[in-house]
Amino acid sequence: MKKVLYISLYLIITILLIVLILHLGWRFKTRQELNVYILDKSVTQLDRPEHKSFVWILNHNRFVQPNGKSYSNKTDYFGFFPIDLKTEAFDFRSIRINEVDEYASRYDVAYYVDCYGVQSFEWYKGKAKPVRSQKVYGGLNQNDYLLMKSMLDKNKLVIAEYNMFSTPTNALVRIKTEELFGINWKGWAGKFYSTLNITSPSGPPVWMKNLFESQHLGTWPEGKQGIVLINNDGLIDVLVEGEHLANSLPTIHSNTEAVERFGIASQIAYEHWFEIIDPGSNTVHSQFMLDVTPEGEEKLKRLGLTPTFPAIIEGNTSGRSFYFCGDFAENPSKLWTAKLLGGKSMNHFINRFESTNRAKFFNQYYHPLMKSILKEYTETLKKEE
Repeated sequence: MKKVLYISLYLIITILLIVLILHLGWRFKTRQELNVYILDKSVTQLDRPEHKSFVWILNHNRFVQPNGKSYSNKTDYFGFFPIDLKTEAFDFRSIRINEVDEYASRYDVAYYVDCYGVQSFEWYKGKAKPVRSQKVYGGLNQNDYLLMKSMLDKNKLVIAEYNMFSTPTNALVRIKTEELFGINWKGWAGKFYSTLNITSPSGPPVWMKNLFESQHLGTWPEGKQGIVLINNDGLIDVLVEGEHLANSLPTIHSNTEAVERFGIASQIAYEHWFEIIDPGSNTVHSQFMLDVTPEGEEKLKRLGLTPTFPAIIEGNTSGRSFYFCGDFAENPSKLWTAKLLGGKSMNHFINRFESTNRAKFFNQYYHPLMKSILKEYTETLKKEE
């Protein structure tokens, strides 16, 4: 018994020493000061999963705040702040119009992670779900737009992604933001589901089934897998594997220049939310591709869509801007691994058992993409100084 105890104690001490050594190795990495404005209006969980993986990247690559501290996913952002899920207490942090110029001068980077917001049925979980849910907080507003515009005018880096344009964002603010980025939102969003069974934890919500059956007067494809497409006007359709899709899992394909510049995978599976954006005259580095059958291509055509559409758009207009046409920032990540040398491999190893595709997406696509964008930008700032 004592021998087993000694062996267990020895293993624990060894593991702790290894972790300590890896942490000390991380501390020797060069720190880079970068003041980042993070906006996340869709936070309904205390660990803030919508922007946690981005904070992981900032910390792992030693980007620090002007005060020298590492970034915290729980405090260092603007948007919705859940305080107590049981009592449904919350707060929010927003920019005022008289702060726009000051913030645009103070911050180096703005990253609009999620502007959709929080709905009443998501927050007031103890109440009966209404037929029409009301907004608790959210939507891109005039001040958010003005901050982006001011930062781009000052040649600062602005990054935005999926769900910035849909309701509850005001139509006028959306149009002005589209013009600012030089893109055109088509109003369609979609998501892959490994099962369309509404009773499954990984399946779609019941309202999708009800909406589909009311619009199409048909039966929901229960038990199959596929992609649900939703329009901002309330239209819904489904691409079913074996009927409309040869393979229902979307993939992101990147051109040679993007692979070399950002160090991203040339092809990667993607299973989260995406949206359809017309890139205008901007540069498209990566594209979503849906593996459709002739029937699926015909269905998309009737909806005014194509099986290939942008994933990463880099602005060619004013300032430095990127728009990600997917929910790229929400990835499985363990924050404690960020402050370890070799933490990228450790984080991937832990999370691949939870979600293989999303762990690969973070490790082979989102992390190298964000690291490269921020590195390019900080090097430019040094040259300008």
